[in-house]
Amino acid sequence: MSQKYAFQQLKILVLRALSARNLPIGRCRGEAGPVSAAARVASRHQIFVEEIWLQGALLSKIANGVELALFVMCFHILVRQMNRHNKKSSTYLLSFITIVFILGTLFTGGNTKFTQKAFVGYRDFPGGPRAFQEADFSDPVDEIANVSWVVSNWLMDMFLVWRFVIIYRSVTRQWIWLLLALPCLMLLASIGLGIADLVGITNSSPFAILNVSLSYYVMSLSLNVIVTILIAGRLLVFRYQTRRLIGAYHTSTYTNVIAILVEIAALYSLFVILFIVQFGLGSPFANIFLQVVSQIQTISSLLIIFRVARGRAWSEHTATKPLTQSSTRSTCLPPISDIAFRSNQTATVPESIRSKELYIYASAI
Repeated sequence: MSQKYAFQQLKILVLRALSARNLPIGRCRGEAGPVSAAARVASRHQIFVEEIWLQGALLSKIANGVELALFVMCFHILVRQMNRHNKKSSTYLLSFITIVFILGTLFTGGNTKFTQKAFVGYRDFPGGPRAFQEADFSDPVDEIANVSWVVSNWLMDMFLVWRFVIIYRSVTRQWIWLLLALPCLMLLASIGLGIADLVGITNSSPFAILNVSLSYYVMSLSLNVIVTILIAGRLLVFRYQTRRLIGAYHTSTYTNVIAILVEIAALYSLFVILFIVQFGLGSPFANIFLQVVSQIQTISSLLIIFRVARGRAWSEHTATKPLTQSSTRSTCLPPISDIAFRSNQTATVPESIRSKELYIYASAI
């Protein structure tokens, strides 16, 4: 009798433990249990989405580490090279990279805390972490991350438009002002859609207000792609013109492949295109891009500032330097050997001169 009672008590304890863990009773015997096939498929899909979300959160930490390294490098160079001639511009750049880095850190911290709440603090939320994400996207912690990302996106779009203006400022065509006005108008539209997106996600997730969020992302992408194409076109035209005048060596700093890719923020443009495709299709992989896109944009901007700080980026005077130098043409002579005189006597040239090339500059005719 006592053995039967003990067995019943043990069975009750096992049933309570299984119910507390939300596991089907039949699984303790290796059976399918009372869960339907559709529910099992939905459960597998939900787990896959949550795995993607968690992996995106981890990848964002790696990108944030790269962001930190670039911030320190840019800050160090700008402070070291600051003088009374460039104090104003250096202060602007220092303020910009500091604000952008703080916003990026707030985004990463808020996203990490929200992920922790979903997977740890509210792991018993009906529907799991994914349901918690969609139901509580307006959580104050997540709101900090969302606002930080949108504001940093505005700042870096402004920075890209500023680079566009700097690169095209030397163009003297009358229609250039119309070309300069296009990115500015798109930037204003992006800011307006960003505000609408922030208002919308205070009550739901961006996946629930797909039209508003997608419109904002597409507008920001369009701005970046158009500015990217125009900057690349300007650099390529400049490369073609200057190579005919003074050779490729003197302009390779501004027109080599790496320089062009950095100046046009190609990394961010490619990343955003992949993100919007996944987001528009409703793919779970959009969660990875959504959590990393802020850091990628910051990294692209910091790479440009790093070139600016080192004096290797396009400046207001870049286009006029080759034109000034083109007023003189250089003739490159081979290394000098012994000099022969009419009397068939030779004078030996020192080895230090033999190893160098002699450039003779004459006024252009």
